[in-house]
Amino acid sequence: MKLIPYLNFPGNAEEVLNHYQKIFNGSISDVSRFGEMLPAEANYQDKIMHARLAFGENMLMFSDGMPGQPVDHGNGIYLSIGLTDEAQARSIFGQLSEGGKVTMPLEKQFWGALFGQVTDSYGVSWMINCEL
Repeated sequence: MKLIPYLNFPGNAEEVLNHYQKIFNGSISDVSRFGEMLPAEANYQDKIMHARLAFGENMLMFSDGMPGQPVDHGNGIYLSIGLTDEAQARSIFGQLSEGGKVTMPLEKQFWGALFGQVTDSYGVSWMINCEL
C-alpha cells in the first residue's frame, strides 16, 4: 500500500507542477487537460484535469480542481519530506520558502534532526526533516 497525495489548485496547477518538478528534480507524466476529457468552459480547456509528478520513490498528483469549486488548502495537512542530506534539505526548504511563509525555521532540533516548516507561495504546507 502507498499513500499518494492529490493536490488541487485554483487554476494554476501547471505552474505548481513545473515548480515542484524543478525543486524535487522529478518526472512529469500523465498530463490530461479538461478540454481533452470532457466539455469544459473556454477558460478551462487547457487546465490540468490530472497529472503526476514522480521523484525518488514518491509521487504527487495534481489537478486544477473542478470549475466553479473553490480550493482551500487550510492548515490541517502538511506534506512531510524526510531526508538524510543536509544540503538537499536546505535547498528544498529554501526553494519552498521563496514567496511563502516560514512557520518554523530550518534548524537543528532536540531529536537530532534538522527540521523546519513552511507554507509555500501556493498555500501548500510542508515539513522538512533531515536526519543528521
